[in-house]
Amino acid sequence: IGTSAPALAQDAPSWALTGSVAVQSDYKFRGISQNDREPSPQGSLTLTGPEGFYVSAWASTVDFDPTSSSNPHVELDIYGGKHTDLWGVDWNFMPYYYAYPSQNYGSGPKADYFEIINQFTKAVGPATFSGSWAWSDNLPFNGGTGNALYGTIAYTVTDWLTVSGQIGHQWAQNAKYVGSSDYTYGDIGATATWKGFALDLRYNGTDLNTAQCASFYMATTDACKGNFVATLTYNIALLP
Repeated sequence: IGTSAPALAQDAPSWALTGSVAVQSDYKFRGISQNDREPSPQGSLTLTGPEGFYVSAWASTVDFDPTSSSNPHVELDIYGGKHTDLWGVDWNFMPYYYAYPSQNYGSGPKADYFEIINQFTKAVGPATFSGSWAWSDNLPFNGGTGNALYGTIAYTVTDWLTVSGQIGHQWAQNAKYVGSSDYTYGDIGATATWKGFALDLRYNGTDLNTAQCASFYMATTDACKGNFVATLTYNIALLP
C-alpha cells in the first residue's frame, strides 16, 4: 500500500477549471489600444488537464472605429496548447485564434486571424524570464505575414507584490505599403495580489507616430501613444 499510493496519484488525470473577470482602463495589445482608450470589461475560462494540456477562451470589448456601426465590439480569443519541460525551461506551445464575432463588413477583409505562439519561461530565484515568438500567416484585414518577438522579466518583491516589464517588436508584411512600418513596444509596471484579486498598474507605449498608427494598425485617437493602464482582476477556481 505504501508504494502504490504515489503511483496512483501520479497516474490519475488532473483536471481543473478556472476563470477570471476583469476590467481594464484601456485594453492594450502589444502596445496599441484596442478599445479607443476606454475601459474594457473582460473574462476568461481555462480548462487544464494532464500532461500539461489546456484550452482557454478569453473575451473583451473592443472598439476599432467609433463612427461605424459595423465596427466589431467584442473580441473572443480561443486558444490551447501544452506545457513541456525542456531541461528546466517551460515551453508553452500555443495555437491562438482571435475572433471578432460582431464584425459586419460584408465581403471586405476580416479582422479575425490566427497565430502560433511559442513561449519559453525560466524562473531563477525571485526572477522569472520569458521569451516568446508569435507567427501569423495573415494579420487582420489582410495585413500579410506577421511576426512578433517579445521578452518579459518579472521580479517577486514580496508574496503579494511583483514588478515586471516587457519589450517586443512586431513585424507586419504589408505595413510599409500604406506608409506605416514595423514597430517596437514595451511596458513596465507592478502587480499586487490579495486573495483572488490582482491589481496591475502599468505604463505602455510604442514607437509609432500618429500617422503610422492610423494608416495600418488602429485609426482611433492616440491608439499607439503611451499611457498608464490599470487592470483589476478576480480569479476564480471553479473545479475541482
